[in-house]
Amino acid sequence: MITIKSSRDKDLYFTYTLSESSFSYGALIILDGLPSRPASKDQLIKKLSGHGFDVFFPRYEGTWESKGEFLKRPPSQGIIEFIEALQKGVSLNDKKYFARKIFLLGSSFGGGVALDVAAKGVADKTCVLSPVISFRRVPGIKTLEDYLRTAYSKDYRFNSKNWQKLLEDNLWNLDNFQIKNPSNVLIMAGNVDEQIKKADLIKFGKKNKIKVNIYNFGHITLSKITESILEEIRGFFF
Repeated sequence: MITIKSSRDKDLYFTYTLSESSFSYGALIILDGLPSRPASKDQLIKKLSGHGFDVFFPRYEGTWESKGEFLKRPPSQGIIEFIEALQKGVSLNDKKYFARKIFLLGSSFGGGVALDVAAKGVADKTCVLSPVISFRRVPGIKTLEDYLRTAYSKDYRFNSKNWQKLLEDNLWNLDNFQIKNPSNVLIMAGNVDEQIKKADLIKFGKKNKIKVNIYNFGHITLSKITESILEEIRGFFF
């Protein structure tokens, strides 16, 4: 039986499960959308662990159980520091864990974070689902701040000034980035996604020489990963 445990690295809280097989392909970090309910990813975590990965699910700084302030700095910075900690070694299950490889799987907001990390070249492979390339181009994004403050007031703790930086693409802007090792990045897009336009992802992919796979799907979140998509993700990471 696969058990999900939790720990903390500095301000970052994360849940994790280590592969029960004798061999692990490496550390797979999942980066969720915005907003999200972390418990809804438990099934995915167990599936990925069953496929031979050590799975880690960090909460962004200033969200849920993590300390700090959300968006005070780009979320990718906290994730990069977490990756560096896994590479240097962290104490898990009363043992020192060292990540032999780092894989990133992010969707929507988390897909944008994962691409930001990929631009720094600190992960072995990165797969993103319906990633946010530019917040300016996300329909209805201006209403999200009020929704978060109403429905998730304790779960997302942020300053409106920094939220505006996010909406204006001043916190990070993937259009200005150059993705390192593009062959190690895969974008999955929904053909009928009303939030992240397929055309924008295809354009971004061509500019950065990243493969973009299109599915007859809407907005692809971590909770909506089908068995066929999961198998393709697994094949890409291998």
